[in-house]
Amino acid sequence: MSNDELSWELCNELVAGEIATRCLIVSYLIHRLPDKYGDEILEDIKKANYDAGFVAGKNAAKAIGKNDLVTLGELFGGTSVFNPEIIEISEERAVIHWRRCPVPTLIPAFNDEGLSSSYIETVCPILELFDNGFVEGWNPELQAQTPPEIGETDLQKGGEFCTVIITKMKK
Repeated sequence: MSNDELSWELCNELVAGEIATRCLIVSYLIHRLPDKYGDEILEDIKKANYDAGFVAGKNAAKAIGKNDLVTLGELFGGTSVFNPEIIEISEERAVIHWRRCPVPTLIPAFNDEGLSSSYIETVCPILELFDNGFVEGWNPELQAQTPPEIGETDLQKGGEFCTVIITKMKK
């Protein structure tokens, strides 16, 4: 492989690593900052995670040149790092099963930090706010229901998938 080429597999591994690194940083902040600044700092972390997703979604829509639900559903359903399966996609709704996620790979790091494996249940709802922000940044008329909101967080428990649902906001 030349220096100018990057295999799809390696690209997916690098993206998964970057997602895991971002998640690890946020996880450490969630764990460490409340002792120093109080629990209200968690609201700032949640907002920052959402805002970062919003900017990423807005930039992605601008780069792609479309911001409709089907295109976004295909984007979420085509992100190989999550090994997704598009269950349903239409102008009104997209349902995607993510069959892989970098976050559960962080459990050994959580354990090294003195946290239990169940800490992932604290972290995922905060990390998922990035996806909520991404969807609303992509198109303010859309909304995401992420795995913690839906209750399908099976990857946390060694299961088969987590579910993401994207819909138009009710007016």
